Amino acid sequence: MKLSQNDLVWYGRNFTKDNVTYFDYSASGFEFCFTGTKAQMTILSDSSNWNEENKGVLGIYVSKINPSDYKGNSLWNDFPEDVTQKIFLNEYENKILLFESEKQETVLIRVLKLSECAFGYAGLADLLIDGKLVKPTQREDDALKIEFIGDSITCGYGIEGVWNVDTFSTKTERADKAYAFLTAKNLNAKFHLVSWSGIGIISNYVDESVNVPFIDWLMPSNWPYTDKSAQLRLGMEPEIWDETKFSPDIVVINLGTNDASFVRDKEERRLSFVSSYKQLLEAVHRRSPNAKICCCLGLMGQLLNDSVKEAIERFNKEFPNVKTKMVDFPVQDEKDGIAADWHPSAITHKKAAEQLAKELKSF
Repeated sequence: MKLSQNDLVWYGRNFTKDNVTYFDYSASGFEFCFTGTKAQMTILSDSSNWNEENKGVLGIYVSKINPSDYKGNSLWNDFPEDVTQKIFLNEYENKILLFESEKQETVLIRVLKLSECAFGYAGLADLLIDGKLVKPTQREDDALKIEFIGDSITCGYGIEGVWNVDTFSTKTERADKAYAFLTAKNLNAKFHLVSWSGIGIISNYVDESVNVPFIDWLMPSNWPYTDKSAQLRLGMEPEIWDETKFSPDIVVINLGTNDASFVRDKEERRLSFVSSYKQLLEAVHRRSPNAKICCCLGLMGQLLNDSVKEAIERFNKEFPNVKTKMVDFPVQDEKDGIAADWHPSAITHKKAAEQLAKELKSF
């Protein structure tokens, strides 16, 4: 039996071209439940454009379930403790066995993107099952909805790597172990991640010897689109994201870590950051006028934390009715481990998620 895109429950931003649905951002993907003996899918990816360190990576999560218990309204229902298998998208057409059993079983299968949208993409071309689809009993609910806008920290950069040993690889990215994913889990919330490693507001990451901003791909010009990068690679005109598909109750912004590499101790640059951050807050509010906005920063350095607070204060003067909050994350502690390229470890992410979830509960 071939399943259609409408038979699936989707998570995160996605788009369809030529009957292929692309889910590219970290922790985006889909789920389905069926009773049977086998499930397999075909995923398209632009693997030939990337070296071994930058190809797309998927996580497959399989859990056994009673058919009558499948609601289809939350990623967190019967979500496994860890990934069942990791899939590396090494080909253009990737044939992937999701589940196989000699006897009929009812299983809930989730497929999530573990790597980020900056590199190899993922497009679902077909999904076949030997068995019968179990339809959700409750697809809609009133769960909290959170959108996370961030950089490599939000992507889960290097979580499965080690500082001074490993450098960047999509193989060590684990969006499902990062603070954003875990915060949503702690709150039983629906969520979208719009994140990109090295990205900033006025400058992406630069070496300390560089004195001009790196502005090729900044968040303010990327976030408004469904998936600008993948759509450009597919020869499409990038489309503006339709907010009605996912209208967040809270937007969490974790940006500034990469800007800090350029701002350093230059007041003119800092003021530019404050101004541009305020403009991003305005853009978020225009698109999602009913959403609260929570800004956080600090896991990899607190140089711009006060500047973010200044941007919030300026924004609040013009938009006093918008509920805003700043969360200062403590700088990561070496005793909790340091991941690849001095990024936060799984332990640090877990602590940050607990802190942020507590703050959002009282927001």
